[in-house]
Amino acid sequence: MAKKGKGRKGWLWWGVPILIIALVAVLGGYFLGMKHGRKDTEISAEPEKIGPEKEHPPPGLQKPDVSGNGPTVVFQQIVPPKYESVEDSCKRCEKDVQDFFAYLGTREYIRHILEGADPFEYFLSILARLSSKLPIPAGESADSAVLNSNIYHFFRVLDRKDIRFIREIIANERESLEMNIEMIYRWLIMEKRCPNPGRVRPTREALYHYAGFFVNTIGGRSYLFRRPLGLRLLGTYYSLLIIHESDKEGRNLYGIDPFAYIPALMKEITLYSDFRFQETYLEKLREIETYYLQRR
Repeated sequence: MAKKGKGRKGWLWWGVPILIIALVAVLGGYFLGMKHGRKDTEISAEPEKIGPEKEHPPPGLQKPDVSGNGPTVVFQQIVPPKYESVEDSCKRCEKDVQDFFAYLGTREYIRHILEGADPFEYFLSILARLSSKLPIPAGESADSAVLNSNIYHFFRVLDRKDIRFIREIIANERESLEMNIEMIYRWLIMEKRCPNPGRVRPTREALYHYAGFFVNTIGGRSYLFRRPLGLRLLGTYYSLLIIHESDKEGRNLYGIDPFAYIPALMKEITLYSDFRFQETYLEKLREIETYYLQRR
């Protein structure tokens, strides 16, 4: 968290979480989970009798036994969502994001920052400003002006209130941050298959520029490396997904090579045990790695 007394430099600490929330983000349907009363993920409880070797189950998994035969442990199991049409999927994703920001509107720390403003509308205003001035995802070594522009990019686009808004979300919604980032990512990439009335979501070009900025530039990578490890890994992961999709569609205009960054990221994610969906990330990275190996 930014320390008091460091002035404007202190606020830079939270620059990347803003873009991580805004631009990064393969899990689908988890979102805020049961903690906030969301119903996007169905939970089924399957009781299992436990023997003496399981006398001390993890907190929160044991419920009172009514049969007198010992404690019963309830395991939560993710039920795969039923098939839904593209139209229904688009509507559900839009609703999930709007519900999330409606929830934020009930939180005192957000109400204090926005002073009555709508959180979702404020988030859209941040996206609009980010999209209006894109970073340059390559060429720093050839032009020092590009390097300087990337280093000070967030100072030129965002103000303290913007940074505080995202900083407080990250600090107060830490337990569900991984799911929230995935939710925002899926909402951002809907542009090619879902309606975008008012063009509130960034274009794929804008997403590509920011993804390349984080992965392929000194300015962008320096932002990520000053972030907590989990945020840095998620930022790099979702940036690679965006670049990979752009590459497959022939829109990798700066020729960024996702393959070069995959081995190191896979190693770091393997060693980082705090991710709930660690294996999902690794599986997707292996899939991308295989894609490029077959074309070399």
